[in-house]
Amino acid sequence: MLFNLAQSYVDAINKGAVPSIENSWSYICKNECHKANQDAFSNFESSFYRAFEKAVPMFDEELKSLYISAKKTALEIFNKIAVGDVREEYLKNLKEKM
Repeated sequence: MLFNLAQSYVDAINKGAVPSIENSWSYICKNECHKANQDAFSNFESSFYRAFEKAVPMFDEELKSLYISAKKTALEIFNKIAVGDVREEYLKNLKEKM
């Protein structure tokens, strides 16, 4: 995160502009939330399908339990990484994908 902030300042200075702290922070938040969304969904997909393949055939309640467990883990991953005001938007998107 710090590297991305420094990089945005360097890019702005190299272009002859004055770095904007607000714009840089917004960029970092979006970048981190995007990464959190991708990491969480990837984990959700892989853990759910791995558990599903091992447990087939199963009852509806077992399937629901697998889904809830994978979703909980994915949300924990997202919450560890995501920052900023755009966090809720990305969280909503993640929940819709799951």
